[in-house]
Amino acid sequence: MKIVIKIGTQAILAPDGTLLRRALSSLVRQVAALAKDAHDVALVSSGAVGSGRRVARETLGQDFGSTIGEKQVLASLGQPQLMQTYSRLFKPHGLSPAQLLLTKQDFQTRQHYLNIARLLREILAHKKIIPVINENDSVSVEELMFTDNDELSGLIAAQINADKLIILTSVKGVYDGAPDDPSSKVIPVIDAEKDGWPQVSTARTAQGRGGMVSKLGTARRMSELGITTHIAALSEKNALLRIMKGDGIGTTVLPARKKSNIKKWIAFSAGGKNGVVQINAPLLEILKENKRVVSLLPVGITKCSGDFEKGDLVEIAAPGGKKIGVGIARYGAEKLREYIGQKGKPAVIHYDHLHIRTGDLP
Repeated sequence: MKIVIKIGTQAILAPDGTLLRRALSSLVRQVAALAKDAHDVALVSSGAVGSGRRVARETLGQDFGSTIGEKQVLASLGQPQLMQTYSRLFKPHGLSPAQLLLTKQDFQTRQHYLNIARLLREILAHKKIIPVINENDSVSVEELMFTDNDELSGLIAAQINADKLIILTSVKGVYDGAPDDPSSKVIPVIDAEKDGWPQVSTARTAQGRGGMVSKLGTARRMSELGITTHIAALSEKNALLRIMKGDGIGTTVLPARKKSNIKKWIAFSAGGKNGVVQINAPLLEILKENKRVVSLLPVGITKCSGDFEKGDLVEIAAPGGKKIGVGIARYGAEKLREYIGQKGKPAVIHYDHLHIRTGDLP
């Protein structure tokens, strides 16, 4: 089984930036057990910036990190500390971590996406190597930053055709109310096709950049791609192994239908859109019904913006302008403007190259 594990900052760092070695040791021990059972495991680990704060405090005698430049320095200080710890902890298990630092720019073209996927396949083929992946915060600028590592873990899960994405955090799962409300309970299973998506708290942890909204957003996209997501607390004893055994800890987000590899790339393409195609109300209703295969034809399009060409990624907008999906153009914007609203013209985006985010449909 192919498994992507995402570990949050708050789960492995103390408030002062010190690495929680007991928590990390437990994580590594469980990852090693999964690898021994012949599972392919990729680890997406946060913690570089937070760890860098402690190093900066000890070596520079100051606290900083409010600007992008300062956070880049913190990441460059903390990432070696993080990897050094992983190397030391994996060694007794006969495993070596392989560091991958990525930015949004690395996913903006199909070729870059495939290059990363090939590297991950090569690493996972060597059963003694565990890829440890993080955003390259030391060189990322604001417009090229992931929302958080939840987004990055979803990209990696899509790339390797993962069977599971396991998000380990400092909370026990998705709650039916505010996590700090004693009456709130963990939702054990989310079946969106049956029950819809729950509303969750927008609160974020002190050191992390995400939050439960981000985690559930990634889980939603995973579900649409046919990948099961588990959200649980690393502090739960043997959380990883219990999830794999089906013990029912945390929250399990059930998958919908499987998607092709090209659709997985389209769904998680991290940028590089070259235009927007706006559809009309009748086409929106057909997409909302989700009962038939639909390509985007000019007759269902009302507006086209941008200067995209054949093969470019373009965003799909509902009549009100809300972005609801993305696809690969079969021809350029200039030709589409000639065809808009006309019957009998070829599809500008074929179904095989179209991803609609059903959760975003108005």
